[in-house]
Amino acid sequence: MGNKTTKRFVFSLSIIALLFGLFFCMGRDKADSLPKNDQLSTARSLGQAFVEVSKKVQPSVVNVTTEKTITIKPWEKFGEEFFKGSPFEEFFRGFGAPRERGKEFRHRQRSGGSGVIVDKEGYILTNNHVIEGADKVKVRLNDGREFTATVKGQDSRTDLAVLHIKAKDLPVATLGDSDKIEVGEWAIAIGSPFGLEHTVTVGVISAKGRSGLGTGTYEDFIQTDASINPGNSGGPLCNIDGEVVGINAMIIQPGTGIGFAIPINMAKQILSDLIKTGKVVRPWLGISVQDLTPEMMEHFKIKEKEGVLIGQVYPNTGAEKAGLASGDIIKSVDDRPVKNVGELIKEIQKKKVGQKVKLGLVRDGKATVIEITTSSMPEKAELQKEKEGEEKLGARVQELTPQLATHFRISGIKQGVVVIEVEDGSLADEMGLKEGDVILEINRKKIESLKDFEKAMKDANIEKGVLFHIHRKGSSFFLTFKQ
Repeated sequence: MGNKTTKRFVFSLSIIALLFGLFFCMGRDKADSLPKNDQLSTARSLGQAFVEVSKKVQPSVVNVTTEKTITIKPWEKFGEEFFKGSPFEEFFRGFGAPRERGKEFRHRQRSGGSGVIVDKEGYILTNNHVIEGADKVKVRLNDGREFTATVKGQDSRTDLAVLHIKAKDLPVATLGDSDKIEVGEWAIAIGSPFGLEHTVTVGVISAKGRSGLGTGTYEDFIQTDASINPGNSGGPLCNIDGEVVGINAMIIQPGTGIGFAIPINMAKQILSDLIKTGKVVRPWLGISVQDLTPEMMEHFKIKEKEGVLIGQVYPNTGAEKAGLASGDIIKSVDDRPVKNVGELIKEIQKKKVGQKVKLGLVRDGKATVIEITTSSMPEKAELQKEKEGEEKLGARVQELTPQLATHFRISGIKQGVVVIEVEDGSLADEMGLKEGDVILEINRKKIESLKDFEKAMKDANIEKGVLFHIHRKGSSFFLTFKQ
């Protein structure tokens, strides 16, 4: 009896094991086959998603071609530049140069780019560098229609421009939210690289907030490995939903897979201004700023690198009226921390002209809050005018502050303008001005502020001579220069 029971038990276990093995094998086969099918299905769905993005966005993407007249004087352009200072200069000046020197050759330079229609009234967003200096701008739509476009507005600081065409039944792109994109998301670039119209390339968002590329004041680029080439400039960078999240702007040569786009939210901020007035009216504090370095942190007794150092306060601005000073370190804007210049610019650009802003500062190692009213940012030409004195002298100057006095070990002087940088070979250099010198007078006129300095330099006649009264290391003396 015991033996039979044992045999039956063993037999039952064998049957159970066999059935379990069969089910396991079937399940494993099913597990092996399902992921493959799922993967193919996912791949097909993803491919179809790119197709749908292309169908949705391409109709609103345009090809932009420009023409400009280039004038060249061959001798001035090539001869003088190439042979100047060489033993052959006089020879080439005498050998046919006088005959050719006055000649001008003009030719039509053609170039191209892309753009995207953002309004049914015919407004097209593109890069400023695509159309800058153009005599004629033409736009070709996806459906083959061609139009001569008007440059409605330009902004060199963001490298954006708006074109306008008179047309009906225009397809309009959907603008997304570039603040919501994440690194690793799909990125689809559409444009006309090398003149090859309606090209679609796919990649991912490689990085956000790229700056320091030397393109201008407002750098906050989206980096992507979606292929961007000459001609893509001005075209859209889209997400997987077919929304425009950036305007393709530049590549790094000879890098591959490194392209940059301007966030669409930045474009949205200035789009209406460009359409209405042709330029951008920006809020401005009236200061020049710079990021902190370890050396500056040591001099200003700052332990954390986060913050923005005020280098200069411009006269007759909100900053001057509020009492901001060179050497102040901005830590926050309306209680929002700012770590660097880029973050400060972003926060200020969210404000309106004439709006009051609270700046959290560190001054002489102590925290304080100053309220300031923004003003309208002047054009580059106006800013240049404010620095004419510096350019004429060949030196950077700032109003004397306690921080600068500590940095340059200046004592016994409370007012004046401090030389903080001297350009090699400049008037300042030839006169013998040095960093840390305090300019007390120019041509016997007292210098107590940047405004005094600019006026005195404007009135100064270098040919007749300029007299400077200088304070250096506890001593005062005069320096003069005559051209």
